Amino acid sequence: MVLLTIFVVIVAICLFVGLFTLALSIARYWFDRREDATRPELRPKLFAYLEEPGPDAAAWYDSLSISEQYVVRRQILEYLRRLEGSDHRKFVALSAALGLDDRAVSLCTRRSEFNTLRGLIWLTLLKQSMPTEFLRRHCMATSETRAAAARLLCAVDEETTGMDGTALLLQDGEQSLSVYGLDTLYQLNRSDSTPLLSKAAADASWWNDRLLLQCLTVLSHCQSAERTEQFAWLPPLLEDESPQIRAGALLAFARQGWRGAFRDHVVVEQVLSDPEPLVRTAGYELLGQWGDSNALEWLRYGAYNDPDDRSRLAAARTLLGHGYTLASMPPAETDAGRTIAWAKRERRSRRRIATGWS
Repeated sequence: MVLLTIFVVIVAICLFVGLFTLALSIARYWFDRREDATRPELRPKLFAYLEEPGPDAAAWYDSLSISEQYVVRRQILEYLRRLEGSDHRKFVALSAALGLDDRAVSLCTRRSEFNTLRGLIWLTLLKQSMPTEFLRRHCMATSETRAAAARLLCAVDEETTGMDGTALLLQDGEQSLSVYGLDTLYQLNRSDSTPLLSKAAADASWWNDRLLLQCLTVLSHCQSAERTEQFAWLPPLLEDESPQIRAGALLAFARQGWRGAFRDHVVVEQVLSDPEPLVRTAGYELLGQWGDSNALEWLRYGAYNDPDDRSRLAAARTLLGHGYTLASMPPAETDAGRTIAWAKRERRSRRRIATGWS
C-alpha cells in the first residue's frame, strides 16, 4: 500500500511538471509570436522619437500595453549593446526620456537578486554613474550582484573606478569569484594593478586560498604598479604551504622581473628544487619572462634535468621560444632526449601551419 501511494504521488508530480512545462512553452510561443508581430509596428515610432526624445516620447511609451513596452525595452537594450559613440548616446537620451534609467535604479533597490541584476545590466549599458554608497547598500547580497556592480563602475570609468570596483568585488574575502567577476577584476586592474595590490596588502592574509589564487592569476596578466612597497605582501607567499599559491606568486612576480629588487626575492635554486612540479613549471615560466642569459641557463638545466615530464617540457618549450637551439641533444632514449625532441617537433609543426607548408 505504501509503495502504491508513493507511485501515485510520483506520477502526479510528473504529470504536474509536464503540464506546467507544456503550458509555459505555449505561453512563451504565443508571446514570442506577439513580439515578432509587434516589433515592426513599434520600430518607426521608436526611431522617430530617437531624434527628439521628450515628453511626447514618454506619453507614447506610457500609452502602450505591457507587452508592447517590453518589446520597446528589448529593442533599446539590443541597440545599447551594439552601438557606441553618438548613436549610443542617442539611445541613452531616449531611455532617460522614457524613464528607463529610473526604472533600472528602482530594480536595484528590490530584494530579489534577479531584479537587482536586471537593474545593474541596464545601468551598465546606459553607462550611468551611480554612487558607490548606493551600490554598497543595495548590490552586495551575492557574489553575482557584487560582480555586476563592479562591472558598472568599470563601464563608467571614473577616476576612482579601479579602487571602488576592486573593493566591491573583494569585499567578502571568503567566496571565490565567478568567471565574470574574475574578468571584471582584470578589466579594473589591467592597465594599473595598484587597486588590487592595495586591497591585497590590507586583506590578503585572511582571504581563502581560492580567492587569493585568483587574485595572483589576475596580477600575472596586469601591468605593474609604480610603487614597489605595494608588493610587500607577495614574497612571503613564495614560502606558502600550498603549491598552488607558491606557483601563483611566482607567476605574479614574472611580470615584475625587469626590476632587480623583485628578482632578489626569488631564489631560483629553491624554486627549481621544489618537490611540486606545478611550482617548478611556474618557475620556468618566470625565467622565460625574465629572458636574460642567466635565466636561459637555468631553463636549459630544467630541460635536461627536471624529473617531471610536463615541467621538463615547459622548460624546453620556453627555451625554444627564446631561439635557444638545444643543439647538444641528450641521447634519444633518455627522458630529456624524448622531451626535447617532442618540443622541437611541436615548434616545427607550428611553423608549417603559420607559413602554409604541407
